[in-house]
Amino acid sequence: MTTAAAQAPSRVQTPNPPPPGPVTPRPKPSRTSSLQSESGPTSKTASADASQTPAQLGGAAARRSARPAFPTTDPLSDKATALLIRRILCPQHIEKAKSAPAPIEELLPPLTSRNDVDLQLYALIAIILREYIQNWYNKITPDETFVAEIVQIIAHITRALEQRLRKVDLESLLFDEIPDLLDKHITAYRIAHDPITQAPIRTNAREIYHSLYPLPALTPVPRPEDPESVAQQAENEVAYRQLLVHAVLAILLPTEDLENGCLTALVGQIFSELIIGNSVANKLSEPWMILEMIIIATRTLGKRKAIEDENPSGRPGKGSSAGRRGLSSVQGLFWMVVHWCFLATSFIRLAFTVLMTTRSLPPRSSHSTAQRKNVVQHEVGPDSGPLKMPVLAFRCWSAISNLIEMDVRMPWLCGALSMVQWVTMTGPGRIAAVDGKLDR
Repeated sequence: MTTAAAQAPSRVQTPNPPPPGPVTPRPKPSRTSSLQSESGPTSKTASADASQTPAQLGGAAARRSARPAFPTTDPLSDKATALLIRRILCPQHIEKAKSAPAPIEELLPPLTSRNDVDLQLYALIAIILREYIQNWYNKITPDETFVAEIVQIIAHITRALEQRLRKVDLESLLFDEIPDLLDKHITAYRIAHDPITQAPIRTNAREIYHSLYPLPALTPVPRPEDPESVAQQAENEVAYRQLLVHAVLAILLPTEDLENGCLTALVGQIFSELIIGNSVANKLSEPWMILEMIIIATRTLGKRKAIEDENPSGRPGKGSSAGRRGLSSVQGLFWMVVHWCFLATSFIRLAFTVLMTTRSLPPRSSHSTAQRKNVVQHEVGPDSGPLKMPVLAFRCWSAISNLIEMDVRMPWLCGALSMVQWVTMTGPGRIAAVDGKLDR
């Protein structure tokens, strides 16, 4: 009875009924009033939270933070990249094995000898195929064989290109041939922008540059006031890219794939227009993109250095200020001298160790003689030996000197370094000559 009485709704005593008279209709409750009535408990909760003490609020915040958050996936992580590749290049395998999907290495052919590089390259290929191939091909047929064949051809090209790069003399390419082109470009650019004519006579710097070093892909010089020259230059650039890509495909592709005109034209368009033309020429060569890549690289290196050099006490500013104050004292000067002595000793020890281990090193030109023999015999004749050049004679040193204008800014230093270079290559001992101690 007590329980039933407790559960029964309590009666509310109402006042005496009004006297009889004309009955007025009750107005319907508006949406605003109903919403306000529904939001009554929320407002009460808010007022209750406002009436709580700071300690109670802190405890409530701690309880909220202790709740498990929703899992977030980094869009730049390897897991997200692999998911993108599976969704675009392997849609049939996702439907077959949703519980335990096979790794990417088993589903797709290898592009290079490293799996981490293949993952990023396949992500780039997947984006290109999705944006420029699958958006129109899937409207024609749901068949995935065509895209798979394109992936196979690209994988064959990248593997063949990697094998050919292993046979290239990279030290001569990076430190002699490319710096030579850079040195010529710097010289021609300065000549073009420093004409001998005065102000009344105007000269076009681009025309002077192309007259010194004509480039087929950049001719004629486009003028903004002449739309025909701009269109002709763009056509020449497209034709040059296609000729370059088709020449590379003729070397890398097998014969049966090279005879397939449709596949060769499509793969050639992907490499010439989408990769070289769109990605490299229109994006990677832009100043803002180069600056963005430098900023990203420095930011990544800065984060790694900050993690490595993190102070466990959590007070890096105080230590740095104390170091600056100690540097001005006698004790700081003493430790600075000690550090410089240790650095000089380590440098001398490293130089002595390198010179002693050069005796056991193989000749530097032995690994590149076989690759460069045919080219050199074609240039200088079959009777002459292979071309050998010491490291100190590479064009990278002259390119650096020309870039910073050392002969104009510091002529004495430039002359002294040139003398040291000549003495080490032709003087007594010939330590910097071909296969010398310093050259190895």
